[in-house]
Amino acid sequence: MTCRICASQANVLFRATILSKYAIAYYECPTCRFVQTETPYWLDEAYQSAFTTTDTGTLRRGQVLGDSAIALLFFLFNRSGRFVDYAGGYGVLTRYMRDAGFDFYTTDPYAPNLLAKGFEAPLPANTADRYELATAFECFEHFVHPADELRKILAYTDNVFFTTQPCPTPAPAVTDWWYYAPHHGQHVALYRPETLAYLGKQVGLHYYNLLNYHLYTRKPLPPLVFPLLVAAGRFGLASVLRLFLKSKTVSDAALLEQRTQAGRLTV
Repeated sequence: MTCRICASQANVLFRATILSKYAIAYYECPTCRFVQTETPYWLDEAYQSAFTTTDTGTLRRGQVLGDSAIALLFFLFNRSGRFVDYAGGYGVLTRYMRDAGFDFYTTDPYAPNLLAKGFEAPLPANTADRYELATAFECFEHFVHPADELRKILAYTDNVFFTTQPCPTPAPAVTDWWYYAPHHGQHVALYRPETLAYLGKQVGLHYYNLLNYHLYTRKPLPPLVFPLLVAAGRFGLASVLRLFLKSKTVSDAALLEQRTQAGRLTV
């Protein structure tokens, strides 16, 4: 099978059962180290619901990953700019980041925006409208064609802060690594750091990582800055930085009330 990232010939890694019913093969690329399922014909069934029953970490991820984002955006990017949460689901992260003081918006074609209504992200109409950075948490493993999906994100911004669990080397058996998640069939793309570096290089991006945290950016950074900020944000720095930011919780409520009264937004 052809690797969906580098077009090399990928080798069969193992076979497994997806959605408790479909016997399929996983492949590993010897060139870029990408691990992929065979062409995923089962996705319509896998996405009957945008979120799986076993995903109990939605709210916790919004807090933990949001705290790392706060530190990263505060020090490395224009914190007064606009940001977009790509594949933002129910709007959890967008609301969390607006509450912290960042001008965040959300976009997701597969999930209803329940918590950040009124802050949907339009595609930039020109260069001046582009976003400072996109977050894309726990979605790269869902990409059938990662390069195509990355280009969609780059239509919004040149900087992407994202998470996905790196596949161990050697690749474990399907029963020995929870992130394959064959029970729901949505994880069809699994990466190593070298895979993500290869993917970023295809579109001219620098790549930095710490465990399951990753950053694509046009600008080169000192190698330790990204991991230090991610770790510091998660373990307490975000709480300190909030003292220097102005929450949008109250101002957003007033803005949304105005839009509702003007008939531009439904309650």
